[in-house]
Amino acid sequence: MFSLENLKNDLETLGVKKGDTLLIRADLGSIGKLVTKKREDYINFMLEAVGEEGTIVGLSFTDGFFVIKNKNKIFDGTNKAYTGAFANTMLSHPKAFRSKHPTNSYVAIGKNAKYILENHDENCGAYEPIRKIVELEGKMILIGCVESSPGFTTTHLAEVDLGLHKRIIFPTLNGAYYKKGNEIKLFKRKDLGSCSSTFYKFYGHYVKNELLQQGYIGNAYSILIDAKKAFDLDLKILESNPKITICDNPNCMMCRARRWDNLKDMPMFLIRNVIPKIARKVLKK
Repeated sequence: MFSLENLKNDLETLGVKKGDTLLIRADLGSIGKLVTKKREDYINFMLEAVGEEGTIVGLSFTDGFFVIKNKNKIFDGTNKAYTGAFANTMLSHPKAFRSKHPTNSYVAIGKNAKYILENHDENCGAYEPIRKIVELEGKMILIGCVESSPGFTTTHLAEVDLGLHKRIIFPTLNGAYYKKGNEIKLFKRKDLGSCSSTFYKFYGHYVKNELLQQGYIGNAYSILIDAKKAFDLDLKILESNPKITICDNPNCMMCRARRWDNLKDMPMFLIRNVIPKIARKVLKK
């Protein structure tokens, strides 16, 4: 079992400093149990590490729809995030500030929380808070999810800046309903990111350029990177190889059926995944 001081020291050893703006993705279960046995203390040790002048940020993305519109899921700012226990623990913190983007909201606590998130709504790009973190010379950390949730969100922002998001076929098929005042409105995505399961391919580039710091937070293997340096390198990697974000999974819809630059894989994807479903429905009738 770990004390808050143990875990705070682990963060500092990895490279987190007082005053840092820190984008965090974490698998809380991999860290280990806390002496205090309080879930909120998984957030508190991080806040102690960055101090009163620092800020922690998490991804609090929420479910929307694909093709079939669903009014049973309406984003109103209170929705549970699908991005895991860490994001939802952050959301429950009394000092949490959440952005208003209907599908890709972020949650932040600390000095720069409002600055990073206050204008992030339906009129803003999904990854714009990452730009603020880059501007603030922030850092990004993966705690216990280096393999299961690979890479850094700067890669998605780099895709948008290079116009690579336009390679996604009909992005507005993805969207969500959201509440604004007393009205329920329809939001359609225009800046879908590519398949993030491919982001492990960027690790070798980060290591080669000596950008990664590695260590353990409790029992969780973790990596830390400077956000601006990661973003600058992501731009170079994607410029030289825009197809690096096409994965090897033959059943991945995003890579096999939703990219204009990979239409050659669409027929086989349809044969393997779509036609059998249609056939089953017809046979049932």
